[in-house]
Amino acid sequence: MTGSNTKIRIWIDRTPPPGVEIPSDVELVDGPDHADGVVVAADRPWDDDACRRLPQLKVVARSGIGYDNVDVAACAAHGVAACNTPDAPTVSTAEHALALMLAVTKRLKGSEARLAAGTAGGPGRLTGPGALELDGRSLGLVGCGRIGSLLGRYAEAMGMTVLVYDPYLDAAPMGRLVELDQLWAESDVVSLHAPATAETRHIVNTDSLTAMRPGVVIINCARGALVDQEALLAALDSGHVAGAGLDVTEPEPLPPNHPLLGRDNVVVTPHVASTTTVGIVRLVGQALEQALIWLRGGTPEHLLDPAAAHPAVDRRIAHADTPRAS
Repeated sequence: MTGSNTKIRIWIDRTPPPGVEIPSDVELVDGPDHADGVVVAADRPWDDDACRRLPQLKVVARSGIGYDNVDVAACAAHGVAACNTPDAPTVSTAEHALALMLAVTKRLKGSEARLAAGTAGGPGRLTGPGALELDGRSLGLVGCGRIGSLLGRYAEAMGMTVLVYDPYLDAAPMGRLVELDQLWAESDVVSLHAPATAETRHIVNTDSLTAMRPGVVIINCARGALVDQEALLAALDSGHVAGAGLDVTEPEPLPPNHPLLGRDNVVVTPHVASTTTVGIVRLVGQALEQALIWLRGGTPEHLLDPAAAHPAVDRRIAHADTPRAS
């Protein structure tokens, strides 16, 4: 909470896009060292070491859903609140997952490559693996929160059957709730929408890929850790997996010579699913709003540790060059 002459110092780890309003009581600073709050993406850790280096920090606001780079317990131990913006990336990411699914199943990269090579005409234009018609096919959603359920709605509108595996759901918002083994066995396309945890790490691996239908397509717009990339490469080389669309990988970004790149049946994008023009405004704007609610004495809707809102937590802002609020 601030005094009348004290501005709230916020560090945003990217240039705020047009459309994000900066309130008059906020001063944007050029680094986290003197910030009361930070608005951050997923590419640096916010843990015990970070909190120790930044004793004035009061809130970390993630501009996205996943917060595997934020140690919530360590932040709380230092009196730092942590929050995220689970509604911000939903539409853009679900649309991106759909775009990857269509690009891979319709063989767009291969078709363009043949056109560029001058081999698209004549009788040879139909040789090689054919594109897949999705109407009547099955989509398996591993995780069915905001993004997964929206992709499921898109898929149903295209005539696809939707299978859902989500251990946190008692009923599927669409399609059928099934066990994971059944989803592997019955899905023509598998799309991942789960957080990165010890339980979900490499959930797509040699065993699960073997259990899937021949010709399956893998889509991942969640976290790179969900896929064992060596196992995926082996399944692509054998032909058991027909293709993959990946917005997230290990590492990020992939090096230019990585074997997943340069394949006609694999589309990789550099973790950009949520970063449409409108999406970035929502991500940064909503994270800033969450941080300011906290710093002004309120409780953000998406506070990751509700215990952080205890009245004993000191939220007062006082800078070396401004008087402390009385």
